[in-house]
Amino acid sequence: MTRSLTRRASLAALAGASTLALPANHARAQAPREFRLGLITPPAHTWNQQLTAWGTRLRDASNGRFTVTLFPSGQLGNEAAMLQQMQTGALDMSLLTTSEISNRVDAFGALHAPFIVPNIEAAVAMLRGPIALGLLNGLPQATGCVGFRYGMVGMRQIITRDATTTLADLRGKKVRITPAAPTRDFFTLIGMAPTPLPLPAIFEALSNGQIDGVDLDFESIINNRFQEICKTMLLTNHFAFPALGLMSARVFATLAPADRELIRGTMSEALDALCDSMPEREARQGAQLRASNMQIRPVGPEFFGDAVAQFDRAWGPRAPALAQLRAAYPRG
Repeated sequence: MTRSLTRRASLAALAGASTLALPANHARAQAPREFRLGLITPPAHTWNQQLTAWGTRLRDASNGRFTVTLFPSGQLGNEAAMLQQMQTGALDMSLLTTSEISNRVDAFGALHAPFIVPNIEAAVAMLRGPIALGLLNGLPQATGCVGFRYGMVGMRQIITRDATTTLADLRGKKVRITPAAPTRDFFTLIGMAPTPLPLPAIFEALSNGQIDGVDLDFESIINNRFQEICKTMLLTNHFAFPALGLMSARVFATLAPADRELIRGTMSEALDALCDSMPEREARQGAQLRASNMQIRPVGPEFFGDAVAQFDRAWGPRAPALAQLRAAYPRG
């Protein structure tokens, strides 16, 4: 009986790291520690800049006890690899898109539903609302990670190498996607061939015709100069694209309660600031792309026929929050 109770307690400490009391030797402030934080985005990206500033703030707020080292551009592997490293405690933290989370926890598919919100302002509101925040509660048990707060990149658009006017122009074409099950399913429903590729491989793949289009946000389009080789941007806002500040539950469990809250609080503030910056950033970057040689075609969900309804029928039972979000953020 004693052995069984001990084992249960150990499992609870891992799964519910954010709420359990720690042994007495953890009650004091932590000794100096360097945290490793993985990212798929390059150093110049908004995420990296925001988290670099956060690392400085955490260092100052902890009187130099805590430092953060960023590993950008997928140096530690793709999102699936980094999530696995956090599960084992080999990686301390990451800011990941919720794509890989949705591959492992169906409930997060609701955040990746097509046309779930109409614009960037509504996307930020959604990620701060009770429905999206409620999804974080099950993360330690489902993924071995503690979720602090959502960040995001801009709304998703579709850019194509060739001129695109109708849905028929897209059918049968290869589109680069972030490897998420909801994203894959939507593009399959509209008749495209979703093709996962890492961000650094996209330019060459577009240039040599390996892919025909890309599902991406304004900032990544601009940073990678895709507007120079694509003729059309369908201005769709078809996906909000959330990110999530994560910490290994194993690592989180080793921290004193005050240090947990210091890390949670300062990272949450940094991610809130990231979201606050998005509407202005999106407007500025959208204007920059309108000044490029790409033809900009605003289109709505009706452009894609009944694909949105088909998506909801498939994902509604798997992601109950989907219906709640549709009701909370109706399209005008």
